[in-house]
Amino acid sequence: MDRLLKFCLPLDLQTWLKQYQAPECESAFAKDIPNSWYNHVMASRLAKVIQIRKKYRGPSIYIEEGRLKIYTRPSAFCHKKFADRFAIYER
Repeated sequence: MDRLLKFCLPLDLQTWLKQYQAPECESAFAKDIPNSWYNHVMASRLAKVIQIRKKYRGPSIYIEEGRLKIYTRPSAFCHKKFADRFAIYER
């Protein structure tokens, strides 16, 4: 994301992005964002300003009905239902 666009963002979006800023060497500009309602609202607000792509991250283990379950998946893919965090990339 270029500096001018970042400067023009509302202050609450700027501070939210600073919390989860990715290192410069990565293509994501925000990463390890917890998968919560508030963070999805902030990401959708950001999507109104710039085109983004969300990538969900998490383990292949989840708890269902009090039991530990494992599902198989490609290493680069995690379903939103089982994710515990996400990253934001420019589209």
